[in-house]
Amino acid sequence: MVARISVMVLRIAAILALILGVLFWTDVIPGAKSFRNPWTSLHMPLGIIVTICLVILGALMITTKGGNVGLGVGAIVLCVLVIALGLSQTSLLIEPSVHWIVQVVHLLFGLLAIGLGEMISGRYRRLAKA
Repeated sequence: MVARISVMVLRIAAILALILGVLFWTDVIPGAKSFRNPWTSLHMPLGIIVTICLVILGALMITTKGGNVGLGVGAIVLCVLVIALGLSQTSLLIEPSVHWIVQVVHLLFGLLAIGLGEMISGRYRRLAKA
C-alpha cells in the first residue's frame, strides 16, 4: 500500500514539476530563475515531493526480502543529486550561452527519478506477489 501511494504521488508531482519546468525553459513563465517567483516556489516543493517518494520506494526496495539493494541505494543517491542540482542550478554556469547544459542535466535527472521510481514500484509489486 505504501508503494502504491508513493508511486502515485510521485507520478502526479513529477508531471506537474515537468510541466512547470518546460514552461520555465521555454520562457512562457518569465522570471523563473528567481527563487521569489511564485511558480518557482511551486516547482521546487514538487521536486522535493518526487525525491521523498523516491526515497520511500528505495527504502522499501532495500528492506524487502529479495529486493535489490543496489537499486534502492541508487534511488537514494539520485535523490541527493537531484536536490543538490535543483538548488544550485541558478548558480552553475551563469553565462546564458552554456546554461542550457545545466538545464538539460536537471531535466535528465528528473526523468531518471521518474523512471527509477516506476522501475522500483514494478519490482516491488512483483516481489510482493511472490
